Amino acid sequence: MLVAGAGLALGACGSSKGSSGGSGGTAGGDAAEAGTDVPLDQLQIVRFFMSGTAPADVEHQLPFGLGSADGVILTGGPEQLDVQILDGTGTEVVPVAPVKRHAKELERPYWPVRVKLPLGRYQAVFTSGGKAVGSPAFFDVGGYPKLPKTGDKLPVSPTPTTADTRGVTPICTRDPVCPLHDVSLDAALGRGEPVALMIATPAYCKTAVCGPTLDIVLNNRVDGITYIHAEVWKDDTFAESAPILQAFGLEFEPCLIVVNAAGIIVERLDVIFDADDVAAALAKAL
Repeated sequence: MLVAGAGLALGACGSSKGSSGGSGGTAGGDAAEAGTDVPLDQLQIVRFFMSGTAPADVEHQLPFGLGSADGVILTGGPEQLDVQILDGTGTEVVPVAPVKRHAKELERPYWPVRVKLPLGRYQAVFTSGGKAVGSPAFFDVGGYPKLPKTGDKLPVSPTPTTADTRGVTPICTRDPVCPLHDVSLDAALGRGEPVALMIATPAYCKTAVCGPTLDIVLNNRVDGITYIHAEVWKDDTFAESAPILQAFGLEFEPCLIVVNAAGIIVERLDVIFDADDVAAALAKAL
């Protein structure tokens, strides 16, 4: 079954309406403008990724968000959080470090944590101004060996195009349909040019980030890269995932995979990413 994110991320697509009041620190930043002026001790950490999908021994970005106690993902939040990574025994493996809020061209903010960890179980502990923010977020590293990762050569696999849908219908659920369906992935990789593959289903997304993230890719394209969008379902019965997901062992979306001219993955962004992250990923391919 395809999922997008985890925890609160699965059911928090509506507008944010956090509670107010209480003493101590609050979500701060532009939280008041977003109606999410929630005391820090009443927040929950949202894990915007499936546990286990982060590859072992490879640097990877883990996006975390903030949610209210009633399960609503916030649209505001501190400009910066501090994060510490502990292993399964509670031993520190990554010391406390600042993480800036990301939300450029995106309604929902997130705090991306870039780590390189061995196979195992971990917990991310967030604080702000020395005060705990929510409870630790537990996650596993490793467990999806088929899932392409940074440093791998991207498997050559065809994707639907307007000329050949390969049984996928519709090939784009964006409204209006996006222009990234002219070239199949296998053909693009055969050209020896950088490729940005966006896997997302705007119309059927469960987290209200698939459409916005696709738009971010569309709005931040640079020359010298071939852009491809692939839907995640074979048809609107949702009985079978699209062939590209089966080929990659992908069980979540959206996902942006960027490869260089040699076909090597230089970045994989999972579930939620903003314009700054997309720009940085594309720059790596060039």
